[in-house]
Amino acid sequence: MWKTVYQSVQGTSHQRSGQVCQDSCAVREISLADETVLVLACSDGAGSAEFSDAGSRLAVDTLIDRVAQSLHASQRLNRISGEQALAWASQVHDALLAEAQARQIDARQLACTLLFAVLGRAGAVFGQIGDGAMVVWQDDAYQNVFWPQSGEYVNTTNFITGPKFASCFEFTWRDVPVDEVALFTDGLQMLGLNFRERLAHGPFFAPMFERLRQQTGPDELTGPLRAFLESPGLAERTDDDKTLVLATRRTS
Repeated sequence: MWKTVYQSVQGTSHQRSGQVCQDSCAVREISLADETVLVLACSDGAGSAEFSDAGSRLAVDTLIDRVAQSLHASQRLNRISGEQALAWASQVHDALLAEAQARQIDARQLACTLLFAVLGRAGAVFGQIGDGAMVVWQDDAYQNVFWPQSGEYVNTTNFITGPKFASCFEFTWRDVPVDEVALFTDGLQMLGLNFRERLAHGPFFAPMFERLRQQTGPDELTGPLRAFLESPGLAERTDDDKTLVLATRRTS
């Protein structure tokens, strides 16, 4: 049985400037014929894009809806190909372009990243466009799935709204059960990753997952996670919006 907790919070830089939180995240359990599949997604709206908060929300909701439709049609999580995963990302891209047309704005005003994971009984698929990262428990250690993407210029990244999004899409299928996963946006990169070694920073995740494994109610840790992400100590380390999604089916 999966235990999850996830939150997106406004960074102090956005509090000072009057901008809303531009991050979004979502989690859904999908019951199939012989297993339950967990789908997780998060997105970071571009700080310079006027409606990126709406873009990130649409991105995660569309991704999870499209994956759910695909899984309900097949009734099992078969090995997912790169083409299938890219098709999900393409549907997100198309939804954002349609939203831009409806608002009569340039799609760049909805610019956002996209990270997602689909976890089944015996395998898992991961996809990413942009910065942020995903971390899994494998081989008795926390491991990053991909490394955050950098854009063409300094302090830029790639966005699902971009015309060349498909060439930036990273994908992997793991033929083993993934029992613990974290997704996070770039506001937590300096804490969750060891940039010198280009590895996940295990001590950041270990105590949070240990507490999640002990959770007894579905919303028990929502408040504590939000308090942690909004804490003054964390704000001293990073003033960006912050999203953290945690899921585990390991026992303590």
